[in-house]
Amino acid sequence: TKSCKAEVSHECGLTPDAFTLIGHAGVALMIFESGMHFDFEKARVVGPKACAVAVFGTILPFITGALLTVIYGRPLMPDGVSVGTALAPTSVGIALRLLGEAKVLQEDFGQAIITAAFVDDILSLILFNVIFSLRGNFDVVPVVVLPIIAIIFMALAMVLAVKFWPKFINETIMPRIPNKEGAKVSPQDEALFLIMMTVLLSYATLTHYLGTHLWG
Repeated sequence: TKSCKAEVSHECGLTPDAFTLIGHAGVALMIFESGMHFDFEKARVVGPKACAVAVFGTILPFITGALLTVIYGRPLMPDGVSVGTALAPTSVGIALRLLGEAKVLQEDFGQAIITAAFVDDILSLILFNVIFSLRGNFDVVPVVVLPIIAIIFMALAMVLAVKFWPKFINETIMPRIPNKEGAKVSPQDEALFLIMMTVLLSYATLTHYLGTHLWG
C-alpha cells in the first residue's frame, strides 16, 4: 500500500547510505557557505524586489514543469507536481560562485540575486516538505502543521542571526578567548568556527523532525 511504501521510504531517509549522507552534507554546507556572504543591510534595500523575483522564479517553473508533465501524458499528482517542485529551486551555490568571481557580490544587484535565490530556496523547501508529507494517506500534522512550525522557526532564526548572535558572540564569548600572537589560525577564529558548526548542526537536527534538515 501507499502507507507502507511511505513508511519504508521514511525509514531509509533516517538511515541513508554513504553517498546520500555525503550529498546531504554537501548541500547543507553549500547553503551554509552562501549564508556567510549574505548582507542584511543591503537585503533591506533590495529585499522587496528580490522577493518578487523569487516568487515568480518559484511559481513559474513549478507550473511549467507540472503542465509539461501532463502534456506528455503523465498524471498531475504526483508526477506533475513532483517535476514542478524539482524545477523550482535556484542553485544559490552557483550564483554565489559566479558573482564572487565577477567581484560583484557586494553590489546591490549582486545582493539582489543572492537574496532572490535564498527566498526561492526557502519557498522550494516548503514545496519539498509538502510533497514529502503527501506520501501515503493525508495527515494534517506533517502536511500543514510541521511546515508552518518550520516557517516560524526560520523567521525566528533570521531574527536571532541579526539581533542576538552577533552581539552575544562579540560581547560575551570573544572577549573571554585569549588571542595568540603569530598563530596562523587564532583561537578566536577556531571558536567562531566551532560556534557556527554547532549552530548549523543544532538547527539541522531540530528541523529534521519538521520535515527536512535543510530548513536549518
